Amino acid sequence: MSYQILLCSEKLSPVGEHVQHFFNAHCVASANDLEGMVGKADYRALVVDCSSVKCSLMECGRSCLELGKKHDLPVVFIADEYTLEDKLAAYEAGCDDIIEPSTNKDEACARITKSIFHRIANAQLSERLDAATETARNAMVDNSDLGANIQFLLAVHESDNLDQLGQQLFSTLERYGLRCSLQMRSSLGIKNMEAHGMSKDLESQLLYQLKDADRYIDFGCRTICNYDRVSLLIKNMPVDDAEKYGAIKDNTFYLLQGVNARIHSLEDRHTLIEEKQCLRKLSGDVNTVMIRVKERYQDVMRGIMDEVETSTAMLQDRVPHLALTEQDENFIDSVVERLISTTNSVFNEGLKVDEIFMKLELGLEHSLKALDDHPELAGMRKPPPASDTSVDLF
Repeated sequence: MSYQILLCSEKLSPVGEHVQHFFNAHCVASANDLEGMVGKADYRALVVDCSSVKCSLMECGRSCLELGKKHDLPVVFIADEYTLEDKLAAYEAGCDDIIEPSTNKDEACARITKSIFHRIANAQLSERLDAATETARNAMVDNSDLGANIQFLLAVHESDNLDQLGQQLFSTLERYGLRCSLQMRSSLGIKNMEAHGMSKDLESQLLYQLKDADRYIDFGCRTICNYDRVSLLIKNMPVDDAEKYGAIKDNTFYLLQGVNARIHSLEDRHTLIEEKQCLRKLSGDVNTVMIRVKERYQDVMRGIMDEVETSTAMLQDRVPHLALTEQDENFIDSVVERLISTTNSVFNEGLKVDEIFMKLELGLEHSLKALDDHPELAGMRKPPPASDTSVDLF
C-alpha cells in the first residue's frame, strides 16, 4: 500500500527521484509552496531533499519542520553533509529521520514508510489513550454516583418521618444538579415537597394525576419518575447529553426504590406504635379490671366466711333449747361441720385464683417491657396517658 507524501526540493537527488516515483509524490520547489498543498489531500509525510543545498539542516528545513508539527506530519530529510549538532537540532525540532543520498533507494522508501507507520501508530495510540481516559473518567463518575447512592440508602433509615426522608433525597439529588418536585404517598398522608420544603400546587396535581401512568414520562426537558408510593418530577433533564440523561434515570430509579422502602417501613413503624398504645391501654384496663375482680372476690369470700360463722354460732346457741332427739342434734352438727369443711376447701381454691391473677399481672408487665425495648420503638416518645377511658365493669 502506497501513501501520499509531499516532496520539497529545488533539485532532486537520485534517492529523491526514486522516492517521488515510488510514492507518486507531489513535488514543490520551496517550503513557501507547501502551505497551500497540505490541505488539498490526505498527505502522510513530508520529505525534504536538501542534498544539493550547501547549508545546515536547520537553515533549509526549519519552515518544513514547523509545518509538519502544525499538521502532525512526519518530516524526513535527505541530506548529504550534516554535523552531529545539526542532527541533534533537527531531532529536537521534530525531525523523524535523516537519509543520506548513498542509502539504498528501497531502504530509503522503507524508512519513509516506517516513519508514516510510526505516526499512524502514535495517532491510534493517542485515540486509545483518549478513549481510555474517557472510560476512566466515566468509571470514576459512575463510582462516585454509586457511592452517593449507597450513602443515601444507608442514611435513609435514619429518617423518622416523610419530611426528613424528602430532605435526604433532595440532598442527594443536589450532586446531579437537578431541580425536582417530590410526592410521597402513604397511609400517613400525601407529602408534596420542593427542595426548600414547601410544595407547589401545579406540580403536586400533575404528580398525583400521573402517578399510575408509565414508570417514566418524558415531555420536553422534564421527566416524571414513578415508583409505587413515590413520584419525582425532574425539571431540567440534560436532553442534549444522552449518556448523562440515561445515567440520571438509572440513578434516580435506585433512589426512589430506597425512598419507597422507607415509606413502607415508616408505615409499619406507625402501625406498631399504634398497636403499642392500644396494647398499653388494654393492659391498663385489664389490670384495673383484675384488681377490682380480685377485691370483689375477696369481699365475697369474707362475706361467705362471716355468714358461715354467724350461722354456725346461731345454730349452736339455739339447738340445745329445741326439743330434738340426740339423733337430730348429731345430724345438725354433721351438717354444720360439713359446711365449715366445704367453705375451707373453697377458700383454699381461692388462694390458687390469687396466684393466677399474679401470674397474669406479671405477664402483662413483661409484654409492656418487651414493647418498650423494641429496636424500632427504642427512644420513641411514650404516648401521653389517656384520660379515664378504662372499662368499669363493677
